[in-house]
Amino acid sequence: MKTPHLRTAVALSALVMSGLGTTALAAGESPHDLKANVALTTNYLYRGISQTNNGPAVQGGFDYTYVPWSLYASVWGSNVDSSSASGYYTTTTAAGQTVVSNANDPTATYIPLKAPGYSGAPMELDLKAGWAPTFGKLGLDLGYLRYQYPRTTVSANNTNEYHLGLSYDIAGYATPKFTANYSDNFFGFKSAWYYDLTVPVNLPYAFTLTGHYGWTRYNNSAANGGGASYDDYSVGLSHEVYKGVVLTASWVDRNKHNLCAAPFQCGSYAVATLSKTF
Repeated sequence: MKTPHLRTAVALSALVMSGLGTTALAAGESPHDLKANVALTTNYLYRGISQTNNGPAVQGGFDYTYVPWSLYASVWGSNVDSSSASGYYTTTTAAGQTVVSNANDPTATYIPLKAPGYSGAPMELDLKAGWAPTFGKLGLDLGYLRYQYPRTTVSANNTNEYHLGLSYDIAGYATPKFTANYSDNFFGFKSAWYYDLTVPVNLPYAFTLTGHYGWTRYNNSAANGGGASYDDYSVGLSHEVYKGVVLTASWVDRNKHNLCAAPFQCGSYAVATLSKTF
């Protein structure tokens, strides 16, 4: 090959590799990265809603990354609550707003739940895969997530979701990330979007402060098979307390508390989580 052609080929190869967001490896470094994680939390809150009827959860999983191509795959599990009453009561206020009530209210209407809890599923199993390259300080995350509930009797609980996220490293002190998540049938409520803005900030003495705001938006109204849109938000402070064991204290909340029914509780919660990655 002539020298000009060689230089052109090298330049094109470099351009393609940078466009793919590949990562250079040091000599002898493995292209495979496998990590395990485990956590114990006082309340498993997902997008502002308790999945454990305000009870504790044991969680854990494995994360694999093929480093040269920034490809990842993971599996993660947690216990969930499948018990609960089979329905709840609502009433209408003077302002015309429908709110959750109780059986002693003579004006209340009983609303049966199509699927109490997760309908026999003792756990949630998440299967995830995607591509997460970095371009300097800019990070990209394009992926797929499958929510699977073994032994559930309601197939709509098993949900597919796709996401696209962008993050930016601000001088090593903060890395804000915005992610758009989409499902064509979100837990049986037809198509929905979830927008997630999360900002971790590195503090002195190895503390990390993380703020989060999320928007759940259903494409269909509740009267047309969809759900009621709402926002959730949280703030958490994390610190390594012992040889890789991280303690996180969080405050989690959301608007429209009256939309929740047991065991999917929602409100203002203080949550403590111990976690470790191996």
